[in-house]
Amino acid sequence: MAMVLRLISGAVLLAILGGCSGVFFYPMKPWAQNPARQGLDYQDVVLIQPDGLRLHGWWLPARGFNRGTVYFLHGNAENISTHLINVQWLPARGYNVFLLDYRGYGLSEGDPDLPGALADVQLGLDWLSHSGRLQGKPLVLFGQSLGGALGVDVLADPANQGKVDCVMLEATFASYRGVADDVMRRSWLLWPLRWAVLPTLPAPALDPAGNIAALAPRPLLLLHSHQDPVIPYAQGEALFAAAAEPKTFQALKGGHAQGTRDPAVQQRLLDFLDHSGCMAEPPEQPGMAEPAQPGMPTPRHRGVDSENASGDADALRAPAEAYRF
Repeated sequence: MAMVLRLISGAVLLAILGGCSGVFFYPMKPWAQNPARQGLDYQDVVLIQPDGLRLHGWWLPARGFNRGTVYFLHGNAENISTHLINVQWLPARGYNVFLLDYRGYGLSEGDPDLPGALADVQLGLDWLSHSGRLQGKPLVLFGQSLGGALGVDVLADPANQGKVDCVMLEATFASYRGVADDVMRRSWLLWPLRWAVLPTLPAPALDPAGNIAALAPRPLLLLHSHQDPVIPYAQGEALFAAAAEPKTFQALKGGHAQGTRDPAVQQRLLDFLDHSGCMAEPPEQPGMAEPAQPGMPTPRHRGVDSENASGDADALRAPAEAYRF
């Protein structure tokens, strides 16, 4: 996601005229792929906001014994079809995965902004809590980059206490204005405009660093790469310093929000979930089957839809067979 630097640099100029949180969002509508192309079973999920706005996501069912569910929140660019690579390994390790596109991304309707994205993350959490799909198993929030910042703000709400059991954040920043300031300092064109742009960005009250302590006592794993070209490593350190125990920091190598493509990092996440009580144990008696999830049909292995993959008009329609909430 090194291109994000160029995207932010270009978009930040627009903030001078209409300064808002939109500088942090760079959505893509067409899909690059669907889970079937990676050999995964999946179901389309459509969530409906109170104002009628429709959001789209994918539910990837666990293979074999269900150890829990991961609620995945992606970064600021593209959509769930390009971020799928970061979590596609989890179903084979026993975890359901729910990937949600914020408004304006992929098949989700609307235009992206920070208040709307926070409301979308909240709706996804509410759906998971009331859908019956968790079956009493652990729920883990895994956010990357901007997705991690959104997740922190939503989970800091006292009304969400007890809804998530463990939190994993990769390449997440400590401050909206701080990370924008860092990007602008790297550009001779943007550096002199910082005084005009930064005050228009999200207020410090929304900063992850100011809210992350409220996640305790949920176990927290924070990962950040020394070589991250988008979010400086110091941002990850500052976010970790602001967090309360129990917390763990894992330094990584490589690009921005790409850690989970490494099998060693995948195992690190699984070890954290196991040690934190967020990995359900299989039944002791061999052959004991788990109860079916209420109201949930057998997952289908969907074929690749060439229109969805190419981004034609049909790709923007809510799937007729999707679940609604």
